[in-house]
Amino acid sequence: MLCRHIERLAARHTIDLVTFGDCRAQIVGIDTIKQLCSTVDIIPLTKWRALLNASLGIFTDKPFQVCYYRSRIMAKAIESRLRHIHYDAVIFQLTRMAQYLPRWYRGAAVLNMVDPLVLNYERSLAWRTWYIRTAVRHEIARLVRYETHYSTRFDRILLNASADVRDYQGLLKKARLEQVPYGVDINYFRPDAITRQPGMIVITGNMGYAPNVDAVKYFCRDIFPLILAQEPAAHLWLVGARPSPVIKMLANDNNITVTGYVDDVRPYLNRAMVSVCPVRLNVGTQTKVLEGLAMGTPVVTSSEGNHGIRGASGEHFYVADTPFEFAERVVSLLRGHRWKELSENGRRFVKEHSSWAISAIKLENILNALAGQTLNRQ
Repeated sequence: MLCRHIERLAARHTIDLVTFGDCRAQIVGIDTIKQLCSTVDIIPLTKWRALLNASLGIFTDKPFQVCYYRSRIMAKAIESRLRHIHYDAVIFQLTRMAQYLPRWYRGAAVLNMVDPLVLNYERSLAWRTWYIRTAVRHEIARLVRYETHYSTRFDRILLNASADVRDYQGLLKKARLEQVPYGVDINYFRPDAITRQPGMIVITGNMGYAPNVDAVKYFCRDIFPLILAQEPAAHLWLVGARPSPVIKMLANDNNITVTGYVDDVRPYLNRAMVSVCPVRLNVGTQTKVLEGLAMGTPVVTSSEGNHGIRGASGEHFYVADTPFEFAERVVSLLRGHRWKELSENGRRFVKEHSSWAISAIKLENILNALAGQTLNRQ
């Protein structure tokens, strides 16, 4: 998301970037970013240093993920820039970076949370295993204290989904929240003239991310058997990096393929008859839905998957919240019913509502409004 915004804004603005990076690994797209930005400072943070930081977090009241990203070098780098360079606005990306806003700074500052972590964790408790819930509740309490404290120091806090802005305002009562929607590169994600593979169903995403793991387990346990009962040749492809042990075991099923990391998800979306998003976490925006729609692949999702997208079921894609209804929608698409109509409607919906151009314009308008603004901070 950050890279796409930089790409769009660099044509009209001067951008300096300070970012974390492991000096032993290449940051994805860094060469392009360096061409777009005036300066790029990469602050080293090795995995072992970060893990040590998180371990020491036991002795503090800060969220562990904030402790994970503690760095004196980063703090000095940001303070030095803010003391010596006038910026119209400064964006801190994700909650973990809020700690680097100096108390003395009086310029316009924005915190791009993307997704509200407290809501994410709270709403995931229902399906997390019992021994994980205590740790998650502990992190929620730390996040509430931390975000309540830091939120008042920013002029704007940005979230991807309008529903999250509404829901999170109750926690951050004194903060000014605004939505900057997630976007999709509609020129990159576009269908090619490749024959769709009959019976092919795809789920994309980080297969080690807990909400995705839960979604896959739910689909394979409660929905996929209902599909196979009607379409025995149906085949599920699980496409994404870092598959958990539970997901790896699913590859033992003859009707399921687990790819692991792939360089490009487009060939899989381009061959699939249906892309499914059975997530059970109503926070943020499900990029897998937007990417599938942009590729002209009809989507069946849960209401939670539609949370940050707000498309119309039956017009742009299908929304289904019971295993039976979900399976019926997938089977109807596998059989070609309304397939072309939903394929065209879905891509049109993304072009009109979820392009990066739309997202960047919203962000730029917010930054322009804050340009040169000086606030008295607590």
